[in-house]
Amino acid sequence: MSGIYLHIPFCRKACHYCNFHFSTSLHQKDQMVEAMLKEIKRKGNSEHQIETIYFGGGTPSLLSITEFERIFNELVHKYSIEDVQEITIECNPEDIHEENLAAWLNLGINRLSIGVQSLNDTELSLMNRNHDSEQSKRSVMMALNAGFNNISLDLIYGTPWKSLKEWENELIWALNSGINHLSAYALTIETKTALSHQVKKGIVPEPTDERMTQDFKLLQNIIKDSGWDAYEISNYSKFGFRSKHNSNYWRGKPYFGIGPSAHSFDGQNLRSWNVSNNSKYIEGEITENPQVEYETLSDLERVNELIMTKLRTSEGLDLRELNTLDIKFHNSNAEFIKIAEKNGWMISNNRNLTLTNEGKLMSDYIISELMLIH
Repeated sequence: MSGIYLHIPFCRKACHYCNFHFSTSLHQKDQMVEAMLKEIKRKGNSEHQIETIYFGGGTPSLLSITEFERIFNELVHKYSIEDVQEITIECNPEDIHEENLAAWLNLGINRLSIGVQSLNDTELSLMNRNHDSEQSKRSVMMALNAGFNNISLDLIYGTPWKSLKEWENELIWALNSGINHLSAYALTIETKTALSHQVKKGIVPEPTDERMTQDFKLLQNIIKDSGWDAYEISNYSKFGFRSKHNSNYWRGKPYFGIGPSAHSFDGQNLRSWNVSNNSKYIEGEITENPQVEYETLSDLERVNELIMTKLRTSEGLDLRELNTLDIKFHNSNAEFIKIAEKNGWMISNNRNLTLTNEGKLMSDYIISELMLIH
């Protein structure tokens, strides 16, 4: 079974830290929906059984109810979605109100991913978010009262704007708010963002490794004490509430991407992605000349992708799966694996490799060391 990801490339404001593909101009929104409907028609096949649907962005909650209805109607016509288990919409607190919540539920959306990011109003303002902490808290209560029982929150840590105690209070509030999933991300300075410019100009202090480490360790301790499932480096849930859609990415299952910049994967070795330009995407779909790039992954590239994704999960990297593609992995990495074990970064046995909490702090380094080269 496959997943469908739909990228909605519009936001009301540009968050200073974000480098995803989006536009703050909504003048192409109608054309974008038409183009996405055409892509669904082009790619759709009733033999494709769909397990999960995910509206990401951008800010999907900017779509009107009518626009959502049109997209769902086309999905129903072109795909086999009667066995869909999870339909997620990313939304911002300011878009959560009774009318939207009722309509989303009526469409079959059964999971919300709310972009809270912080409960510090000064921090939210400096991030250029379009809501405050009270809106965030109200949005969660409204969603629960409307009948949503699968809610995820996004939070950002390692920032230069709030104290360790404030981060602790945010986590305690989140885990006791009635939600059942948390995505927590370390603040990173992405190129070509407003935050990158502010750091270079000295307007904003650069986040420190020390602070990120403190916040991450506190996060792990609170998650453990709460009995939640730390199933991926940035994702945590009550048991039974892992994100099915994202988990399928990490398992290497096939998925279809709809919208500008969206990626698709056949579950074997063929990957494709749409142009990351709204106008070019719209023109390509409307004129039936879609701008799509393709690549066929070699066994070596598949191994490296497995290393990059599986090591981030609590299940770890399955060595037997690697051996079906490249039996040289363990021989190439035996020395580094021994070092990583000795330093307490990794646990290794004949079946898999998993990162410890100390290893998760330096996962980028460990993954790069384990990747195979030509």
